[in-house]
Amino acid sequence: MTKERKYILIIGAVLLVIGAMYRFSGEIGNLFAGGDETLVRQKQVLKYRKVVREKGLLQERFNVLNRTLSRSESGLLTGGTSALAAVDIQNILNDIAGRSQAEIRTMRVMRPVEPEEGGVYIAVPVQVALDVTIRQLEDILYRIENSPRLLKISNIRIRLPNTRNPEKIQVTFTVEGFMKDKNTAEI
Repeated sequence: MTKERKYILIIGAVLLVIGAMYRFSGEIGNLFAGGDETLVRQKQVLKYRKVVREKGLLQERFNVLNRTLSRSESGLLTGGTSALAAVDIQNILNDIAGRSQAEIRTMRVMRPVEPEEGGVYIAVPVQVALDVTIRQLEDILYRIENSPRLLKISNIRIRLPNTRNPEKIQVTFTVEGFMKDKNTAEI
């Protein structure tokens, strides 16, 4: 063999060894690095323990939310149908007007508002027209907002029929009560 061929053969062998080391360096490192695997497993165990601890916190939060939902739903109207729920609203409004010594001119039950997609509560609106003083109106609105039933005033119109004597005003407002939709699945 000539000197030139020996150099080419040595350079080729060195390149072959370098190529093999480059190709298999990851696998060789894994053979000698047993400590890395235990670190990875320890991190996984810590992660799983954290998830298990959070489960207890999430369960407690879920229970708190269920209690809050139960308390809130106690203010819903209890009638089996929207007509019975509207009668309940009418009785509440008659009682409030009587306590405030106000005169109800008309009371109309409006068409129930069906829940939106994914909703579970039906709004039952009742429209009321009154002739009251400002003080009586304030008292009525306060009593509606603080009723044990969940009631909402969704629309209000106030007219002053006699500008010379502004003692009495004509008020028309819509009160909405809410009831659970019987057609939706229980959450």
